[in-house]
Amino acid sequence: MIKRVEINYRGIFQKNLGKKIGSDIVIIASGMGRIGFSNGRYSDSPERNGIPCKYFAFVSHDLSEEELEAECGAKLDIDQCDISVVLDDTMIKGVEPWGWHGVRPINEKVQPGGTLLVVTKKSQDELLQFIAKKPYSWKLATYSGDLSFGGLWVFRDDLTHEKTLGAVAGIDPDIIGIEAVEKYLNHKTPKEPARAEAARQAYDEVRKSVRTVKPGEGVEWKHEIPVLPKWFQFMEGAAVPAVKRHFELGPKGQSRNETFKRGTTKNQRPVVRFDLCTKCTLCWLECPDQCFDQTSDGLYDIAFEYCTGCNKCAQACPVNECIVMVDELQFTDDSSPWEAYKANPQKYTEWAEEKKRKGRYIHPMVTGTGLEFVEGELVPFGGKRAGQKT
Repeated sequence: MIKRVEINYRGIFQKNLGKKIGSDIVIIASGMGRIGFSNGRYSDSPERNGIPCKYFAFVSHDLSEEELEAECGAKLDIDQCDISVVLDDTMIKGVEPWGWHGVRPINEKVQPGGTLLVVTKKSQDELLQFIAKKPYSWKLATYSGDLSFGGLWVFRDDLTHEKTLGAVAGIDPDIIGIEAVEKYLNHKTPKEPARAEAARQAYDEVRKSVRTVKPGEGVEWKHEIPVLPKWFQFMEGAAVPAVKRHFELGPKGQSRNETFKRGTTKNQRPVVRFDLCTKCTLCWLECPDQCFDQTSDGLYDIAFEYCTGCNKCAQACPVNECIVMVDELQFTDDSSPWEAYKANPQKYTEWAEEKKRKGRYIHPMVTGTGLEFVEGELVPFGGKRAGQKT
């Protein structure tokens, strides 16, 4: 018997968190007399900001260490898992870690009866608005927690690691038990009982929150999965097809790589108040992913399929409240904001302010300390232009 856990995390910001959870599952399981093995997905590049990545943990009660490593260590990716941990709830909209992969459902690997465990403050009904339906029953579990973002070399010690260990124990004690988790944490940090208490709290919360998702419950997955060529379909030589070059004014006017859109890298997206825009071009100039398309009226549309949520446009914009980063789960599609604005400027502006009114998270100056929540200024349509940023 092999129990499989996958940990979905975001590159750079959660690289250390994902690895720490996976390795500690193995250590705790070993302390219980079980055999464990962990590794990262070989094809990932977790040194890219926000890119969806995976770390794996495998636990067996009856295999030797050599047998478990031989069974689980040589595969590029796993075929199915008992628990899929999601450390950033915006990944439920789909993940695309590299080219020719396509945007895959976050629950793709969850087997019948398996569990998707999400760290979130949203309700399970809200999450299921984005998760793909399956032909069989599976489980959805959550525990309340803020988004835990650190840095490449900085681990944000906010108890997300301990809570996730407790949550895994609450879902499947055949992987690790809660008593073993508490024993491990108390032994490792004897002067910090809050760590074991956090694990126990998440354990209790998850056991109450587990929900069985019925077959067909969820959304129809709209993203096409690329079909890779078979060995007998390869060409004799090696060639990389170039991206077709073109430029037109308007949405999707620039040529872009269709095989790797990178949009699932973001957990926030920019909301633009076109009526406040001074057409300074700084957003277009600063965007590292060339997501801004110039329009015939001098404004700039955004190709959200390619936006990575880096926040540079919002930082570069000199007009207060003109470009604001907003939680990605407030949006259901990647449609053109400029087209919506041109169709009905007032309605679009009201929509933009409704998205912005809940506040926004920004990156503070000190890396690794997470995100800072701030509230913005309401600027009505046709009203006084917001002042310059200070």
